[in-house]
Amino acid sequence: MPSRNRQFYFQETIRALLASSRSDIEFVFTDNSDDPSIMDAFIDGIGNDPRIRYLASEPKSLSMVDNWERTMAAATGRWVAFIGDDDYIDPNVADLIAAIETRVPDVDAIAWNRLTFHWPGARADVMQTAVPTGCQIVEVLRDDLMRKTFGWEGAGRVPTFMFSAYHAAVRRDLVEKNRARFGNRYFEHPVVDQDSAFKIISTARRFIFSERPFSVLGTCPASNSASIGRVDDTARRHAEFMADLGRNMDDDPHMADFPFPSAYGVTASVGVSQHWFRTTYGLKHDGWEENFARSCALDTQSAATREDFEIIRARYEAGFRVWHGGRYLPYFQPVYTEPAPADGPAFKGVTPLLVHIGEDFAGAETPLALYEAAAGMMTPPSEIPVPL
Repeated sequence: MPSRNRQFYFQETIRALLASSRSDIEFVFTDNSDDPSIMDAFIDGIGNDPRIRYLASEPKSLSMVDNWERTMAAATGRWVAFIGDDDYIDPNVADLIAAIETRVPDVDAIAWNRLTFHWPGARADVMQTAVPTGCQIVEVLRDDLMRKTFGWEGAGRVPTFMFSAYHAAVRRDLVEKNRARFGNRYFEHPVVDQDSAFKIISTARRFIFSERPFSVLGTCPASNSASIGRVDDTARRHAEFMADLGRNMDDDPHMADFPFPSAYGVTASVGVSQHWFRTTYGLKHDGWEENFARSCALDTQSAATREDFEIIRARYEAGFRVWHGGRYLPYFQPVYTEPAPADGPAFKGVTPLLVHIGEDFAGAETPLALYEAAAGMMTPPSEIPVPL
């Protein structure tokens, strides 16, 4: 779990993880804050927990990609999973990983559904999360993943790339092989979770997915995801990200023929990182451009206001007019819809596959509290069948 300047959430998540009594797991906590004394004192106060491997802040702050790099290098487990400092992962996912590994010895990547949680202050209104009612364990074929990830088949605002080191588990053997294959680094591209996903999906032998969630994607007020749909907030966080990186990756040489800077939105950001991967490693996948254009339209439609919508639409449209001579502009057709008035409660209840609850369910104020409350609706990890 790498972190930077979000000590309150970092400390809360560390407490949540250390509450586990498991002794067969390792926690790598990596601080990258401007004031190292806060986390140094916190870790000192924990005492001697042999499961902790703590990396203190360097004399000079690191970019995100370099901080993730040293975090991966410090991990010693047979399987590795990353989360953010405002997230949560159930340490008992280790039981599922071991059970799957027993049945599928050549599995390299294991993913699962995730819950969502917005910390107080991250959203004006209470958000919803969906708890799957099933616990199926299924194998996902690489050909299907390649079409969905690199072909943007069936994509929403972003394509499918759940198999990565982020909120999923990857075998350490594959991590080391990919380091040798790709630039002699664990992470190369500044958008580290996507960097990880593209490499794993391209190289893993077998992929297994759990319908039951095992982690929570948190959003604190300082998270980039808290600004989605808001042009001014997105621009500010984009500038902060590039300043941390030490350059604007949208100006990198390979971007000359891809007129969709990451500052445009979430879809453009994924497009940028994929374009880097395609051009750097020669990945060939035909027929993705139309689907990408449709996803850009969905990204535009996520705008918080009509004014934001028009700004985002104009940016994407300008890109599609010059990209491949405007060939894919007809597939970019966003439609603005006025937000529904917040004069009634959001739907809460059961649909055939999901239980819809508020993220404050049972008074939850942290990702751990939400996960524990939702766990009462889910199959215990020890009872999940692995019929593979």
